Amino acid sequence: MTIRFDDSIKEEVRSRADIVAVVSRYVNLKSSGQTMKGLCPFHKEKTPSFHVNPTRGYFHCFGCGKGGDVFTFLEEIEGLDFGEALKVLAEETGVELRQSEAPLKQQEQNSGLKLSKTEMLQIHELASKFFYSNIRPNPKAVEYFKSRGLKAETVRDFNLGYAPSGWTPLVNYCQKHGISSAKLVSCGLALQKEGGGVYDRFRDRVMFSLCDLSGRVIGFAGRGMETDAVPKYLNSPETPLYKKKEFLYGFHKSRQAVKELGYCLIVEGYMDYLTLHQAGICNVVAASGTAFTPEHAHLLQRFTSNVLLLFDGDSAGQTAAIRAVFVLAPFNLDISILVLPDDEDPDSYVQKYGKEKFLELVKGARNWVDFIIDKMIQEHDATTARGKSAVISALQPLVDSIRDSIVSQKFKKELSERLDIDEKLVYNRLQTPDKKQNPGGKPGSLSSDDVYLVSLEGSFLRILFTKPELINEASQYVVPETLTDSVSGDIYSLVLEINKQGGSLAGLGNLTADPEVKRLISLLLVKPALQDHIHEEMVQKIIQLRAKFLRSQIRNVKLQMKAEPNRSTDLLLQLQDYSRQLKELDGEQ
Repeated sequence: MTIRFDDSIKEEVRSRADIVAVVSRYVNLKSSGQTMKGLCPFHKEKTPSFHVNPTRGYFHCFGCGKGGDVFTFLEEIEGLDFGEALKVLAEETGVELRQSEAPLKQQEQNSGLKLSKTEMLQIHELASKFFYSNIRPNPKAVEYFKSRGLKAETVRDFNLGYAPSGWTPLVNYCQKHGISSAKLVSCGLALQKEGGGVYDRFRDRVMFSLCDLSGRVIGFAGRGMETDAVPKYLNSPETPLYKKKEFLYGFHKSRQAVKELGYCLIVEGYMDYLTLHQAGICNVVAASGTAFTPEHAHLLQRFTSNVLLLFDGDSAGQTAAIRAVFVLAPFNLDISILVLPDDEDPDSYVQKYGKEKFLELVKGARNWVDFIIDKMIQEHDATTARGKSAVISALQPLVDSIRDSIVSQKFKKELSERLDIDEKLVYNRLQTPDKKQNPGGKPGSLSSDDVYLVSLEGSFLRILFTKPELINEASQYVVPETLTDSVSGDIYSLVLEINKQGGSLAGLGNLTADPEVKRLISLLLVKPALQDHIHEEMVQKIIQLRAKFLRSQIRNVKLQMKAEPNRSTDLLLQLQDYSRQLKELDGEQ
């Protein structure tokens, strides 16, 4: 029988448990401001990067990325499941567990099957063929690929396809080939119903096969065919085959061209990649909607030391470029950035102007040092002393992570010139004797966390996590959709939900199953913002977030005006309204 416990019991145990006492059995913790820190028990390191926030009851390691509450810590350190960790802590805290029983059949359904990688590859290959075979019988799928300018051979060579709109077409197809529904669930291709039975994960979606470096299908991404499809893109869950943080789309087709040409173009989306590849620009990979990770950097290093980030001209694209720089720069890669003109992405630009003009544009890409300093100056008012200080603080994690002394020296010199500050002041400000931002001297080990904490969305959420009493005020001006970063929008939605219920942010991680959302929640809980001028900082972040959102909306309306000229009058009114709001906000800063 499966033992289940009420959520109220779990929360009571969590609130009573002393996470510092529990962690201290395994880690020698020392006080560090509002948190405790020590050497991480989950990976080898010489400089402490493991932080515990006693007030919030959360831990987070800036070296390996592990984080969570006291239950998570016990599960990881002792190899326990949640129920076992709960029992241990309940006994220690004197909480009586009230149990309820779930049927064994349900337990067996939820457990899934453990398949060999060979069998999973075979199932994915079969699914890929099924999706491809469904293109011709479905005219809207054929029309979609034609409307995007893709040739039949491109659709074939990249294993594209269509997932029909029914609930079980793939399940039924695979059963005819001797593949059980339980195996499809284990592969992430089917989902279980609460009342029993299974259904296809991907329904009424254009399908992109995700292949490893050997060209074997290891997962899928599906784009919804309806305009209101949620989510617009749906990916396979992580499996023994598919690890999102290690995957770059199309590398199996591009790696030879990357080696031969000596550099790699990195685009955001699948269609960007496919259009460029079809046009004969083959030294390209796509991040496929995933934030860059150190694992991506290691993969790129195997084939080239030169990368060119090619992102959309909207605010989301530029934010993605900034984050990518923070992750890639510590690996001593030669990075260039090309932000396309407004209203353009690589797909639309190549289709409109052709390969040659696109390659001419690539020649004008900017060095990452100039780009990142410019962006930080734009985000902060560098005309004031406080603004200049904010720019240096935002860039400190990046400077700390650079191991090449020549590159670091050049960066600091450039920064001092751009801010019109004496070089010695900048050098002194950026000194980090204990190298706490890059424990163990490993390049890129912390950059993904650091870049999030200094991003506009991350710093806004950090304020709310530090001072929850500001949530009500923030909610009057900022809705989740205002945050153009979807992961931050999800976290903010959870913050508003738990605040409305009167709950504690310490239990926020329990409201989501998304591992990236959980990780960032633990990060925000253990790294509080500075309390000085915190309300004033929040007001500025709100203004900047709304301005960023309005610029994104203005870009979208301009695109609509081009696509729907018959609505130009209505859209022009929208454009004028957004522009007026943006002008008012600019006046407030």
